Amino acid sequence: MSTTPLSDAQSVRFSTAGIPEPDRVASWEAHNTALVAPMRFRPLQSVFHASSVRTTIGALDVLRTASTSHVVERDAGHVRDHPADQVAVHMVLRGESAFCTSDGVLTLRPGQVLLHSDQPFMRGYSGDQHDVSITVPRSLYAEFTHGAKPPRPQVVDVDGPLGACVTALGRLLDGAARSVTSVRADDATMLELLATLISGRGAPLSTGAHYAAAREVIERHLHDPGLSATSIAARIGISERHLSRVFAAQNTTVPQFVRGLRLDRAHRMLATSGGRERLTVAEVAHRCGFASASHFSTSFAKRFGVRPTDLAQQARGMAAVMADGARRAG
Repeated sequence: MSTTPLSDAQSVRFSTAGIPEPDRVASWEAHNTALVAPMRFRPLQSVFHASSVRTTIGALDVLRTASTSHVVERDAGHVRDHPADQVAVHMVLRGESAFCTSDGVLTLRPGQVLLHSDQPFMRGYSGDQHDVSITVPRSLYAEFTHGAKPPRPQVVDVDGPLGACVTALGRLLDGAARSVTSVRADDATMLELLATLISGRGAPLSTGAHYAAAREVIERHLHDPGLSATSIAARIGISERHLSRVFAAQNTTVPQFVRGLRLDRAHRMLATSGGRERLTVAEVAHRCGFASASHFSTSFAKRFGVRPTDLAQQARGMAAVMADGARRAG
């Protein structure tokens, strides 16, 4: 199967903004019928708004949606008359919802992934909703799951044993839907992570998929000074030696990658330290996982050519200038 870099992906955007309120639901239904499959929408508040970005990567469609509270239903007639020969994966980014089928009711919260095949369902969003989803043709699904049947509706939690794969898939999906070219993705990596989630157990993954999972572990535990190649490898179920090979394929090492992320995070924190939360250099070092403030300062100056104390002072000076300007303008 061919893989498609994110930068080559094609995107389609839609929003109800600018559409008269009485026509918004009908417009949103028509858009989803054309883009995904026929379904019915019912808003739960007086003003309804929704938007979406669909990005095609290889054989996959990635869809990021945002909307106000509503109920969406795909009934038996929809499924019978307009079958969708695909498996759907939904990553909840914001908001809570209930997914109802003949198999029961599943409650979904941010950070969780819902897997289901095409069947009648009703899903209710109690508040503003932000989701990112992927649709996989059933033939492709069968190929990557070695002939497994499409899943019954199930939820995979980010805090479970497959959490690294959940968050890695979520990052790739969200990056694709936002057309963030710095997050490189291809359909093969997404499908490998997806196959692991569906099987519920570790599966042979490519170097790219292992890198995506390892990166998520690092991002989530970057504040921990004890984060090491050993702990990262254990969390994603591979040997430390194989983890080293994974990062070598990215022209780096695990310690170099971790240190780089920590320094980048520290730079962002210090560059905005002129706001309400005025962090000291020692506090930033601690929050970014550096065991020693002096070691942090040396590494920071070597990386960015400026001492962390100087960057913090610059940020506070700029904040003071902007605050004074705002007062004068007011």
